[in-house]
Amino acid sequence: MAVWLTQQVGANGRVVATDVDTTYLNRLDLPNLEVRRHNILSDSLDMLGPGSFDLVCTRLMLFWLAGKQEIAIRRMVECLRSGGWLIDEDGDWGMVAPVDPSHSHYALYHRVWKNGEWWASRGYDPTFGQKLPMLFERCGLVNIRHEASAAVVRGGSPWGRWWLQSLEGIRASERADGSLTEERDKEYGVLTAPLTDPSFWFLNALIHACWGQREIS
Repeated sequence: MAVWLTQQVGANGRVVATDVDTTYLNRLDLPNLEVRRHNILSDSLDMLGPGSFDLVCTRLMLFWLAGKQEIAIRRMVECLRSGGWLIDEDGDWGMVAPVDPSHSHYALYHRVWKNGEWWASRGYDPTFGQKLPMLFERCGLVNIRHEASAAVVRGGSPWGRWWLQSLEGIRASERADGSLTEERDKEYGVLTAPLTDPSFWFLNALIHACWGQREIS
């Protein structure tokens, strides 16, 4: 996303990319890209410049801030100048499901996933993405638009690898904080095993794109 934005703004434009971990961003060497380590929930917005951005965009991030998404959105809105736009892409992760009942992973996967209950048991909202327009409006944005799309993908695809890395990351976090029980560890095994199998086709999350504008003052 950061690279694409630098291409859109051109040599005279400027892109600021932030993350709590800038390891990957720091590999980029682009003259119109500035990388900053920043936590949108807790770090001062003065580091970014309130009211100075024409566009703020985030992708596949807000979902992970369980119960704090509105706080993050409000702080991003503060960074926009009058008339600036906020764009977010996020998902309804609870919709993920295998599509072939005859596949050997199908029954076990559904037994663990339980139509999103797996996420809810960990404090996440499995249908978060569809709530974006409401949250944008609550945070004062206008001219809100919203689109959603979904795709059936296979194990070993870029989405399959994304899911594998995400689930392994959550498992590592639970192991570190002591909440990874033997039963939960087995559940992770069930969910990750098919993600490298090209014969395993699954409905990916419904991905929502929502954008809104800060009122012109």
